[in-house]
Amino acid sequence: MSEELLHLVWLFDVLAVVCAWLLSPLFAGLIAIYLLISKAYSYEGIRLKKYPFVSTLVVVVFQGAFTFLMTQVGVGGNFEEILATDNLLLALVSTLFLCGSYPLTQVYQHQEDRQRGDQTLSLVLGIRGTFVFAAVGLLFGAALLGFTYWQRGELRNLLIFLIATGPVVALFSRWAFLAWSDVAAASFERTMRMNQVSSLCLSAAFVLMLVLRHWVTQ
Repeated sequence: MSEELLHLVWLFDVLAVVCAWLLSPLFAGLIAIYLLISKAYSYEGIRLKKYPFVSTLVVVVFQGAFTFLMTQVGVGGNFEEILATDNLLLALVSTLFLCGSYPLTQVYQHQEDRQRGDQTLSLVLGIRGTFVFAAVGLLFGAALLGFTYWQRGELRNLLIFLIATGPVVALFSRWAFLAWSDVAAASFERTMRMNQVSSLCLSAAFVLMLVLRHWVTQ
C-alpha cells in the first residue's frame, strides 16, 4: 500500500469515528475498537493473520457478534433488548456463520499464504478439513438460528430461512464433493460464487422477513 493510500485510509477511519460520535460516544468507541482490531489483522508489525486460531477468533467475534451488537447500539437500541438472551443468541449465530464461512475465503490461496508465512486456519486444516470445519460451523449456526426463531415463535421466518438456504446447501455440497477429490476445485472462482449465492439468498430472505413483518403489522 502506498503512503498516500495509507493516509487516505486513516482519514476515512477518523471520519467514521467522528460520524459515529454524532450518534453516540459509545458507538464511536466501538467503531474505533473495530477499526484498530481490523488494522492489527494485517499490519506488518502485528499481523494477526500469521496466527491461525487467534486470527480466526478475532475475525468471527468482531465481524460477527461484536458488529451485530454494535450496530444495534448505533441505531439507539435499548440495552435491555440488546442484552436479552434471544438477541445474544442471534449475535452468536452471526459468529457461527462467520466461523463456518471464514476458512472458505482462504481455501484457494494456500500456496500464496505459505510463501508469505501466513499460517491461516485453512492451511492448517487442509482442503478437506476446511470443508468439514465449514460444514460444522454453518450447521451449528443454522441450527441455533432455527432454534431461536422457534423459541421466539417466528415460524414464518424459520420457513423462509430454510427455503432460502436450500440453494446454498446444494452449491456448498457440490463444491465440497468436487474439492474432496480434486484440490483444483477449491478455486477463487468457486469461492466467489459461493459468497455471491449465499449473500443473495440470505439477503433476500431477511428482506422478505422485514417486508412481511411490516405488512402484517399494518
